[in-house]
Amino acid sequence: MTKQYLFVNENIFTFNSGTEFSAMNRAKLFKKNGINAKIVTRNYNPSLHQEIEKYGIDDDQVLNMYDYFQNYTNKKTHHEYLRYSPLVDKHDYKINGVDNNSSYIERLGQRIAKVSIFPLTVGEIGNIDYYDNFGNVASQDIFDYRGFKSKEVYMHPAGGIGHELVFDKNGNVVIEITHMNVGDHVLPSMYKLLNYKGKTYRFNTEDDLFAFFLEEISDKNTVIINDRPSLTTVVAKLNTDAPKYQYLHNVHTENATEANNPNAILFNNLYPLFDEFFGKFAGIIVPTDKQRKDLEKRYPMGKFYNIFDSAFDLMDNIKPVSNHNITYMGRVFRDKNISELLTIIPAIQQQIPDVHLNIMGYFESADYKNELDAIIKQLKIENAVSLLDYKVNPDKDKILRDTRVLVQTSMGEGLSMSLVEGLSYGIPEVAYDVNYGPNEIIENNVNGFLIEPKDIASLAKQVIELLNNQDTYERMHDQSITKSIKFNPDNVFEQWKTFINK
Repeated sequence: MTKQYLFVNENIFTFNSGTEFSAMNRAKLFKKNGINAKIVTRNYNPSLHQEIEKYGIDDDQVLNMYDYFQNYTNKKTHHEYLRYSPLVDKHDYKINGVDNNSSYIERLGQRIAKVSIFPLTVGEIGNIDYYDNFGNVASQDIFDYRGFKSKEVYMHPAGGIGHELVFDKNGNVVIEITHMNVGDHVLPSMYKLLNYKGKTYRFNTEDDLFAFFLEEISDKNTVIINDRPSLTTVVAKLNTDAPKYQYLHNVHTENATEANNPNAILFNNLYPLFDEFFGKFAGIIVPTDKQRKDLEKRYPMGKFYNIFDSAFDLMDNIKPVSNHNITYMGRVFRDKNISELLTIIPAIQQQIPDVHLNIMGYFESADYKNELDAIIKQLKIENAVSLLDYKVNPDKDKILRDTRVLVQTSMGEGLSMSLVEGLSYGIPEVAYDVNYGPNEIIENNVNGFLIEPKDIASLAKQVIELLNNQDTYERMHDQSITKSIKFNPDNVFEQWKTFINK
């Protein structure tokens, strides 16, 4: 029998981290090489099939738990336009447009409901909020991107959600979710799976339902690779013959500089894996050989594998650039040390007045973005820094093709997908030399510079060198293209082949 590989994750989001990108990258790689693999996700997400379209993922490469129980895993085949929907009887109700994103439903002058248009569509139903006699939202219908009513949500009198019904595309209820008061909050207390193979099942939590789902789609010919430490416990407890592996995408210790110390403190979310369920996993996969060796020292009885968690083909028509643009790409979170990166700009401006830094990614929070804005104003570099939103495909491509130097100041990495992707554009890179990824990707003074962590003066100096010295830049540009071969899909798949054959 042919093996099937399941990559376990929570969701494919509108704003994805390197973990989701890694899983999507891997799914494409496996499909290209004729291996049966799917990303399996837990979270309810009516936008899922819209999101995966953005990243070139086919519908048969992702299997969501709710899709599975709704018996609808196919691509979009229907558009539920508000103006033509039979849900609104035009004889009794009036559609009163507010703007392109919403409309009110009215009857005899009274507002009955508000319809929100599905994001990035024209006139297709997203959510319908129904009002009670006092103008409060009493219930909500949630539509799937593929054009059917997927869920009804009823509000609790005390506020929050009280009850939920999940439907298949024919309007049959397949899951009931009950909510009850737990302390000061109204939280889910039971998931009831209705008429599944002729039976009804009850689960206390969504994770319990997810475990049941994973067991249903697994057999002895399945290999499970869990990408999310938050789901380690679920995967570890599965009652299945399928071997289970955990992929760690980041450094494993709180202090990255101590990662090679067997007594260093683990991240809290990794204690279930290493302390409670270590024996439940057939092995642990990490992105670099150095991390594999450090973990083998710490856990000599374990099986560890190193496989790069990202693969990129060299982009077409890559050319050197003559501007002074530098870019940070990735999560804009505090652990990425972005505030420190901002402090090098005034020093660079003294020699290169038109230097410009693009910070591109999704932000930890609105408060953190405001915090960075305040630092930018304090340093008086408003004209030299752009805080860009999360970008994909042509928008991201345009920024990277116009980037001369890629910079990174995080204090710990598993590999760093952004640095690997930068190589595919031939971009020289400057990063702190931290565990584990940067020194796997950057050869110091060959395709970029590795900087001692916190040495801001050296960081600024080497960025200036790449911006000012055309010979240095073009040499490292060519070497980045050469280095990118190490991470191209064929070479990364060779690592997977070794794993599969073992």
